Amino acid sequence: MSAADSVTSPGEPARAWFGPPVWPPLEKVEAVLRDWAKKHPRLMRLDDIGRSVQGRTLYAIRLTDSNRDEGDKEHALVTALHSGLERSGSNTVLSIIEWLLSGESAANEILRRQVVVCLPIPDPDRYVAGTVSPVYGAWTLDGPRDPDRSPEAMAVKKMMDLYQPEVHADIHGTNLEFARYVMIENSGASYSNLALRPYHREIIRQMDEAALAEGYPSDLTESDAERLYWGPGLEPMKSKLWVGRPNVYAAIYCYYHYHTLVSASEVAWERSGVLRHRRLLEIGNETWPGEHYAGYPTRVVMANTHSMVTAYGQTASARRRSRVELWNKLHQMTFGILDPVVEGKMMCVCATSSAATGKWLKDRSLKGMISGLRSHSGMNAEAIAQFSEGWPAGQNSPEPFLALQTGASDTKGTPAGKTSPVKQDDGPIQNGLCLRIRLPYRKARLIDLRVNGYPVSPSETDGFATWTARGCAYCQINVAPSRLRTHDLFVVTCQYDPCEKRGHWDTWRSLPDRLEPRK
Repeated sequence: MSAADSVTSPGEPARAWFGPPVWPPLEKVEAVLRDWAKKHPRLMRLDDIGRSVQGRTLYAIRLTDSNRDEGDKEHALVTALHSGLERSGSNTVLSIIEWLLSGESAANEILRRQVVVCLPIPDPDRYVAGTVSPVYGAWTLDGPRDPDRSPEAMAVKKMMDLYQPEVHADIHGTNLEFARYVMIENSGASYSNLALRPYHREIIRQMDEAALAEGYPSDLTESDAERLYWGPGLEPMKSKLWVGRPNVYAAIYCYYHYHTLVSASEVAWERSGVLRHRRLLEIGNETWPGEHYAGYPTRVVMANTHSMVTAYGQTASARRRSRVELWNKLHQMTFGILDPVVEGKMMCVCATSSAATGKWLKDRSLKGMISGLRSHSGMNAEAIAQFSEGWPAGQNSPEPFLALQTGASDTKGTPAGKTSPVKQDDGPIQNGLCLRIRLPYRKARLIDLRVNGYPVSPSETDGFATWTARGCAYCQINVAPSRLRTHDLFVVTCQYDPCEKRGHWDTWRSLPDRLEPRK
């Protein structure tokens, strides 16, 4: 018996078992949206954000509890940019909206603490036609490739620029031209673009687990294919690498400009998509391991293994302003640590202007830096010298040195788009920053913490905060906006007690000093 015979009733046409089209007509979707907005005026707003090429209305659905203060809300953008063709993505976004309006406690809590903006049908002309939309992929780092002929893509860009979201979740799938269209779904990954995935891999795992809890499996992309990622140096072996290649799509524009956490998922069944993205939205209400405040983990703008530059602020809106500003001022920032890193002491350095880098960090040796700082009027160079006295040399240099990174060479132009220079603001940072260090001992106790050689006190606004996560002790120095207007160099020194002892393999020590000669 064939597969077709097993699902076809006697006398039924051979192909009828596929089922009829199951995508909703555009006018029905619009009627549902208007009805929801009428029934839930406190939670939902239906915004007209433009017209399509053929004159159809472009809608954005804004969901939040309007009775709650907007200042401390995370921003999430949920879209179906492949619809057009992949209408199950649209259906899933509509199902997410319906769930957020359901009155469930988890949905209510998300709306109390977030603004969720949904674009279920960003290209209505191609949704009706069932054809591929350029809204998803026809982008440069500056925006849509053809803005004059792509009002739909420009409307998407408008939402990205307006909300500067912490997370952008784009949902793909099937065209719903027949009922039994299936796929093995995935969370957080684009098959055509290896760059389009959350920078926190754990988020993908949690989204997959949420779907699996109700029986929906997931393809693990390159893991299931057991392939390495492509890179320019691996082009000669491209046939043995995973299919995805780095490309600039709409979500990459959002990451490039706003450090947005991006995700693209393939969804065949709306319930599965709701489960996956409910989990994603819940993360926006939680404190991510390693973070100090609740919200999406999008705050780190520069990092090495031991320290980070992160967004500043006690509210979601303040951290957003700081994150976006810092992300777009990387060209003038230099950051790094003293190498080698030693037990009980740590030093990190951050310059927030090109001038400070050129004047105070030109000599990257520890000795040379301290010598230069002795003429800096805002430094207690003697305290820094005493802290670092006797610092050993490591494996990377014959003397201790500053291992620094800078964004200065990363913004000469827009490599995937226009070649004109990017306009850069080199002025002082206005919205604060945080210097975060992590010590690889969860019970570590601070002994002496200083910035520029002067002691720092605990403060959420202009001092330090501590916490533990992932086996590390974290210490974050909060540098207030007022301080950044007058200072552009920060040297953090941290002396601590690890409060534990760790050894190294030493079985060899049990052998006698003089070994018998080999026979």
